[in-house]
Amino acid sequence: MISIWLIPAREDAQYIQVIIDNLSINYQAPVFSPHCTLYSPIDLPKAELKKILERSAKNMKSFYVKKVMISHTENIWKTIFIELLRSPELEQLQQAVISQFPKGQPYEFLPHISLLYKEMSGKQKEDIIRNLQVKKFFKMDKIAAVRTGSNVDNWETVVEIPFHA
Repeated sequence: MISIWLIPAREDAQYIQVIIDNLSINYQAPVFSPHCTLYSPIDLPKAELKKILERSAKNMKSFYVKKVMISHTENIWKTIFIELLRSPELEQLQQAVISQFPKGQPYEFLPHISLLYKEMSGKQKEDIIRNLQVKKFFKMDKIAAVRTGSNVDNWETVVEIPFHA
């Protein structure tokens, strides 16, 4: 299974990675790379994925996403996450991606950057959120196709395309 991710620029990726790493250590949860999923799941060969990403990223420049709030759900893939504002750039990119999958299943795009994947109580999640300090803006500068699945340790980037500076 492949997911299409929007990836933060190096400095912001490192900033978010520290938060993910600390939470994963404190709560015995898997470590993963910071990302905002644009579309999932798909199953295509690498060459086709590369073309889709290149077309999607063609007119994109790096841009900033804005934190709305830190939130949580019962969904393990959204245990604790940074909810992102639906900006014109984010909408444009996501539309560019999904328009290339006319027969794909509908994907509910709720832009976010996950910080923790772990089954836990609502109270635990609220306690974690109360103690998290996260900055407001993150620069995003590339798009990637990532082999995902239920085992986070096996996730692997298949193709990555940077935006124009």
